[in-house]
Amino acid sequence: MNRIFERRAAAPIFAVLFLAAAAAAAAQGQPRNPAFEAALAEQRPGPAVSKIGALSDYVPSLAGTALDSPVYFIEPRTPSPDSPAILILGGTHGNEPAGVVTASLFISWARPVSARVIVVPRANASGATWPDPDRPGPEYIAIPGASGERRFRYGSRLTKPSDEIAADPAVFYPQGTPPGAKGLAGSEARNLNRCYPGDASGSLTSRAAAAIFALIKAEKVRAAFDLHEAGPSSGLAWDIVAHPKNIEYAAMGILAAADRGVNMVLDQSREEHRGLSHREWGEGTQAAAYLIETLNMGQVAGGNPGFDQLGDKKAPLWKRAGIQIETIQAILQAHSENDEPAGWAAIEGLPQIEALQHDFFKYF
Repeated sequence: MNRIFERRAAAPIFAVLFLAAAAAAAAQGQPRNPAFEAALAEQRPGPAVSKIGALSDYVPSLAGTALDSPVYFIEPRTPSPDSPAILILGGTHGNEPAGVVTASLFISWARPVSARVIVVPRANASGATWPDPDRPGPEYIAIPGASGERRFRYGSRLTKPSDEIAADPAVFYPQGTPPGAKGLAGSEARNLNRCYPGDASGSLTSRAAAAIFALIKAEKVRAAFDLHEAGPSSGLAWDIVAHPKNIEYAAMGILAAADRGVNMVLDQSREEHRGLSHREWGEGTQAAAYLIETLNMGQVAGGNPGFDQLGDKKAPLWKRAGIQIETIQAILQAHSENDEPAGWAAIEGLPQIEALQHDFFKYF
């Protein structure tokens, strides 16, 4: 069957799930924040998506705030409450669009064989609602997809100040920072990827971190991927950061990805990386924790609102999303080949990098 036809046929499923999410919110007596609704509207769930939840399902005090965000559950062929899960997290930083787009492709196309796949495409929903004050970009990226134009917002790496309940501290110390260590700029308290494992009674950014941390534990996540992008001057682009307990899987994944023409660099999560997903997820949960960085040429000092995210010759969006998918699949292949039960992490249906290069818009 033609995939474009399949994609359009899934539109009623999206409508049903959208209404179900709204009904769930009404049942809780708490209207969704506009940031949540905007995150929800960006997605087109495929037929394997069984339900849409929310981060507030794990930290209820997030309900109605701009830090609550949709959570998509994709079921395997034979669903079971005992099935392990894989977490795909995009949108931690609103000015790193490849992670959001990659997460969206999982939501539309992933068909897991044995594991459940859980996707949070906008981990910080607030961050997508305002321009980054240091590196502003376009208001949104428009993709003329098979289901009509899709608009993915381009925002900030930090929570919007007016969406928080507390002012920035003078200096921010991530949880677990040793005494005497140098702190971070106070605004980093609004950086979701400095707030793990989070605090369910703290700032809203910290509560969002706590909700993601609780999700990993409650849903039996065995492999968790945090998708990011780096600017051309950062030195982090095309990088995988893995927790020491699962770094061998990352190494095997790099070798497998290289066979597919995808070349990534491996870095190990270290003790000084307090508050970051790859460190805290790996330390505090059973999940194998990975962070993936691709190159966003628009992330330059002073920003570049006119930068062509789709057509940039060095790192077009199809390439960045394709490399993230290939890297995730390669690492999951290592898990499938070395863990029990064999094949548990296999995911079918996702477009590979050649398909995205040939016809990127077809998959939207």
